[in-house]
Amino acid sequence: MFPIGRILAASLLLLATIPALLAAWLFLRAGNQAVEALAGKLLTEVALVVQTGSEAHLRQVHDVLNGLVAERPAAPELRRMRAWLRSPELFEPAAFALVRQTPDVSQVHVANLRGDYLGVAPAEAGVRILVRKAGDPVRSAFDAMQPGDHSRPAVAPPGPYEPRSAPWYVGAVMAKDRVFSPVQVSAGRRELVVSLSQPVYDEDGGAAGVLGAELGLQRLTDILRTQRISAHGAAYVFDAKGALIAGSAGDALFDSAEGQVQRRSPGVSANPVIRASFAALQALRAGRTQDTVAMDTSLRRVPYGDESLLVVQRPFGEALGLPWTLVVAAPESDFTADLRHDGQLALGVMAALIVLGALIAFAVAHGLGRRLGRLSLAAAQLGRGEVPVIESGTRIREVHDLSLVLHDSARQLQAYRQEVEQQAGALRQANETLEDRVAQRTAQLAASREEALAAARAKAAFLATMSHEIRTPLNGVVGMSTLLAETRLDAEQRDYLQTIRISSDQLLAVINDILDFSKIESGKLDLEAEPLSVRGAVEEACDIAAPRAREKGLELIVDVPEHGSGAVPAAILGDITRLRQVLINLVNNAVKFTASGEVAVHARQLAADDGQGRCVLEFRITDTGIGIAPERQQALFEAFTQVDASTTRKYGGTGLGLAICKRLVELMGGTIGVESAAGQGATFWFTVAAPVTQLEEPAGAGQAGALSSVGVLVVDDHATNVRILTRQLQLWGMDVASASSGADALRWLAQAPRLPALIVTDMHMPEMDGVAFARAVRADPRLRALRLVLLSSGFMPAGDENAQLFDARLLKPARQNQLFETLSRCLRHEVEGRGAPQRPEDKKHVTVLVADDNAVNLKVACAMLFKLGYEVRTAVDGREAVEATAQAAATGRPLGAILMDVNMPDVDGLEATRQIQAVWGERSPPIIALTAAASAEDRARCEAAGMDDYLTKPLQVAALAQALEKWLAPGPMTAASAAAPGPAVLAEGAPARPPEEDGPLMDFARLEEFKEFDDEELSMTRQVVELFVADAPERLAAVEAAVAAGDAQALGRAAHALKGAASNVGAVALSHAASALEADARAGLPPDAAAAAERLRELWDRTRAALASWP
Repeated sequence: MFPIGRILAASLLLLATIPALLAAWLFLRAGNQAVEALAGKLLTEVALVVQTGSEAHLRQVHDVLNGLVAERPAAPELRRMRAWLRSPELFEPAAFALVRQTPDVSQVHVANLRGDYLGVAPAEAGVRILVRKAGDPVRSAFDAMQPGDHSRPAVAPPGPYEPRSAPWYVGAVMAKDRVFSPVQVSAGRRELVVSLSQPVYDEDGGAAGVLGAELGLQRLTDILRTQRISAHGAAYVFDAKGALIAGSAGDALFDSAEGQVQRRSPGVSANPVIRASFAALQALRAGRTQDTVAMDTSLRRVPYGDESLLVVQRPFGEALGLPWTLVVAAPESDFTADLRHDGQLALGVMAALIVLGALIAFAVAHGLGRRLGRLSLAAAQLGRGEVPVIESGTRIREVHDLSLVLHDSARQLQAYRQEVEQQAGALRQANETLEDRVAQRTAQLAASREEALAAARAKAAFLATMSHEIRTPLNGVVGMSTLLAETRLDAEQRDYLQTIRISSDQLLAVINDILDFSKIESGKLDLEAEPLSVRGAVEEACDIAAPRAREKGLELIVDVPEHGSGAVPAAILGDITRLRQVLINLVNNAVKFTASGEVAVHARQLAADDGQGRCVLEFRITDTGIGIAPERQQALFEAFTQVDASTTRKYGGTGLGLAICKRLVELMGGTIGVESAAGQGATFWFTVAAPVTQLEEPAGAGQAGALSSVGVLVVDDHATNVRILTRQLQLWGMDVASASSGADALRWLAQAPRLPALIVTDMHMPEMDGVAFARAVRADPRLRALRLVLLSSGFMPAGDENAQLFDARLLKPARQNQLFETLSRCLRHEVEGRGAPQRPEDKKHVTVLVADDNAVNLKVACAMLFKLGYEVRTAVDGREAVEATAQAAATGRPLGAILMDVNMPDVDGLEATRQIQAVWGERSPPIIALTAAASAEDRARCEAAGMDDYLTKPLQVAALAQALEKWLAPGPMTAASAAAPGPAVLAEGAPARPPEEDGPLMDFARLEEFKEFDDEELSMTRQVVELFVADAPERLAAVEAAVAAGDAQALGRAAHALKGAASNVGAVALSHAASALEADARAGLPPDAAAAAERLRELWDRTRAALASWP
């Protein structure tokens, strides 16, 4: 415990001392900084002035040499220089004039490869000429007033002289360019000189000789001495070897002893400032590289006796190729002497003020402590309930007021005590009441929260139930409209029916969005964790949006780096369906709201480990569309919200898509956001956190070496496309070059020493598009054999004349494996001609009619017939088949054969066959049945109707070719004589059964068969798959509608149609399940029809996912 007097005295003393010391410190610090800044500025300015003047002096030798010859001489100058070297006396007039005009240049000389030498130097009486002939050991000297005057001999420099071993000659020959020689001591003028020399080459490229000019360096010393640095400041220049070149202290630059000349170092200077600064720089160079030290031009403080030395260094002559260093140094005391004197005076005044403040503080603290002691006694009296005496003798108002308060407080204390006791009792009673009310309120809040949660769960359950209940009858509408489409309708009715189907599909999409949202809200949506390909998910999403993008002329770009910064892992653990759903939604939105330009999908890895064993991936979908105003971006991810009402009217939508995306991304451990401005496009981004895993290596993987070191030229005007494609091709080890237009590519090919094996070109480019570029390549005999691959945003028909120009065509965005396979196939010379497969040269000139109501089956059959060389006509039902047969007969070009589907709407294949046989009899063309049924009973029905042969679906090229050749062979042939063993059939009455649960879902070999009659890009195969994907939901809806209506006959027809379409794309599990349902429906509505329909729906979902990952 300390008395208050001491505390107050110490406090007042500190309050007086600390500000004084702080002010003194700040004053000295600011002064030192100001002086240091001023000194640094002065030294830097001196260094700059010296450097500028000195480098101007050094440039004189360049000007002299330029007066003789340019640094990069033209042909006439080269001829003149070679003439000087052959006859050095021709050099004398030009050198004579230059030396007289530039007295600082001490000599101009020339020497050739033979050893001839001619030098011209200024002298007191005119000019001195130095001559050496090849073979002479010494030089001869002459004083002359005009060129060619060698009549007055002069004293030549002593000793032998060999110009070809002189530093100025050797340095130029070694450098093969204009170069400065090392600093030398001039024998005649006894000063430091430096030579600038330039080599001369003969016609064969060999060194013929050297021209040079010598410059005295005394001028550098003169410049340094004229600078006013400080009282003891100094400046000097030294070279890379640490030898002194010039100095302001008047030091000798070299020593001569016994005929030997020795350069001096700044370290032996008579000036202590020069010695100390040079020693400090040498110590700094010992710890760092010379280049690093030379480039450090900041102000340095180095030890200098009891004080510091301020040093500034600058690279000197660097622009001229001279590695010299300029140093300016001065003692710090030259700048701080006055400041130190002022500082000492200020400290003395402050010390006096501190002593005075201490005395005053002690007096005040002593008086105040005595008064407070009395108040302490009064407070003690108050505590005992006594009334203290008022302190009236003090002059401090606060002490007087405090004693008065203590006096009055004593009188009120007793009254307060009584009042407090009463209030304490009332407060105890109030606290008891409040606790009861808080408990009741807490219970009410808990009950309200449970009611709110129950209401939210009920709302979500209601939405889920209602969405399901609405979707069930809506599926019936879709199914029944599909069945209705198979009946005979006129054009107006079909138009109305198409409107119903489109509206139903749109409504079904809305219901699906609501169902997904309700599942998420109710917490019933669980994510799967299976290995998935990140690139595959992005490419599948873009494949779905690609047709719409191509319709609008948009560039759809996929950027998924696999190496380098931000490389994406090959596979992660996650839910492929939900990840793809988010990507599809965002990409479709970007395409929807973009009228022109591009849509780009970028993926990259933000972090390899987020601390929980997961990598963090970012997906960015960027477009050049209408953009979104910043004030409207916050509400985008709320349910049932769009940018504004006009957006809903123009583009449609429920406003649920982005809300669903946000919830799905949060379930995947990520976040989602948007960056946009109105009219400037938008970038939607989201992140996903998932563990890295491995996928089974697909077939063909590891064959990237097939493309290693193969040259390829990429031609595209879109820089992003070029960057992404180049990165992918380089990943496969290819040697990639690029051009931004067809014209640039042709110029590059014309100049290339080695042609690439492949050219990958874009279709749409300014001035010269892909077709025009391909024509130019094919027209050039040197380039004709190059493989051309076309990347296009638009479809080019396989039979188009322009398609013949290319070895392969790919629709953008091309999948990675598709691009690899296409390039590999081109290099293996497996392309059968350029472009799409052509009809055989030996066309059969026979027309075959294909009658089938299924677009998938019709597409496959036509492609096979086209491959076999037949002309094709089509019909979508039996009535059209009969009419087409009549029209062909009326035009005199009867049909060669008819491929007739058995099950068709309105008029089926059996009835159509009967009508054709009834009209034409034996003159009717051969009719070959096409059916997905394979029982003996079905075959018998076809034969009874008059059909000549029988083929089962899925159709095989070999079987089709054999059947047509059999029935179209010359000579009469009857059904009986031409009968051949048909395909294997099931035992009569044995229904087809679905495969076991672990059986194959897809037989991709079926799609591989299409390659035989498809183009390189598998255009027909993709169209068949797209038709099947678009048609299958309607077929399934028809099945479900027939089950709901209890119509076994309609169920059999719908199952049969689904079976045929599925078999054509290799969907074996779905085909077998539909076949089993068709067989059961023949005996009436199966009791498990609803379960079978649900099984079909499940198989369809799995089949669709499998097809989405092909190829």
